[in-house]
Amino acid sequence: MDKRWQRPWRVLIVPYYLDRYARHIHVARVALAFVCGLALNVCFAIPHGSWMLVTILIVLGGVPHWGSVRRKALQRMGGSLLGALAGLAAIWLLPFGASLFYGWMLLIVALSIWHAQGKGEYLALLTGFTMVIVAGLGDEPMDAALWRSFNVLTGSVIGLAAAAILPLRAMDSWRFLLADNLREAALLYSRISRREISDNDDSLAQFNSRLLRMRGLLSAVAQESGIGSRRLDAIQRSQRSLCSLLDRMWEVAHQTPPLADAAQQRRLIVRTLMRAAHAMRFNQPALLAEALPPACDPLVVLKPSSCHWLVSEFNLAVETLRGQLQALLPALIAVEPPTRELVKRMQRFGRDVGRHARR
Repeated sequence: MDKRWQRPWRVLIVPYYLDRYARHIHVARVALAFVCGLALNVCFAIPHGSWMLVTILIVLGGVPHWGSVRRKALQRMGGSLLGALAGLAAIWLLPFGASLFYGWMLLIVALSIWHAQGKGEYLALLTGFTMVIVAGLGDEPMDAALWRSFNVLTGSVIGLAAAAILPLRAMDSWRFLLADNLREAALLYSRISRREISDNDDSLAQFNSRLLRMRGLLSAVAQESGIGSRRLDAIQRSQRSLCSLLDRMWEVAHQTPPLADAAQQRRLIVRTLMRAAHAMRFNQPALLAEALPPACDPLVVLKPSSCHWLVSEFNLAVETLRGQLQALLPALIAVEPPTRELVKRMQRFGRDVGRHARR
């Protein structure tokens, strides 16, 4: 097939293009999910179908990455299911007395607010919210409660499916930002060591800006990859160390000449950072296998300067980060695409339902 016809479809499958056109893709998949929900309502005249559309927008609207969408959708599904059961229980208790009805609602609301202060805050709040919607003031018919619960669950499933078909993964955005920072650090270190210090302020500002964006992605990255937050935090700290050392080098470089005996070490450091950037961008762990030789010990230098110490520290920081990435990248590569993961979850859910039905 002519490559010209293949090129436009790359945006739908290649993580780099998915990340580059993330805003366009997010708008397209929200529209696709909304159209699917609208079609279901129009074709089948589903009662209270607006809850399905509202759920789609809530699940997909403000969180483009798969990890955040999955967490929000699962919490909404779980909260809606628990809230619907609690609401149905409240309706069942009403004939036995209004005090039981209102006492049960107050208990569920109290538990929801209590657990909303922990990790599952959205699930807990949604449980109480859904219970109030389903039960109302005791004047809601049972079929309306069931239809609202069905619509919320269906909308969550549609949102999950849309997010899985066009997956915007936080882990891809995170590693692309990391690759940009590694390349920035290599170029910045090369310029500083050669005393070409013209626009380093802007480069450090961009480096820090990417670090802040990566910090905001850590929770979703941990959700998608299953990698502990401590390992991700360690890589964030290593990047901050590089930034701090580059900032100190820049200040010292104004008063000291280039180190004549550090050219070989400079090339090795720049090469290691560039290879690490390429490895993270294109998922090539082999580029991280070569260790960086230790820098010359400043104590053996006849007249060591601040630059000797800073180069030694920077060399150690780069090697530490390379080792961290060498251990991390295979785990990122091993993460299955969202579509395959979603299919496996649905198959597992189906087997569990079938097993319970046979019992």
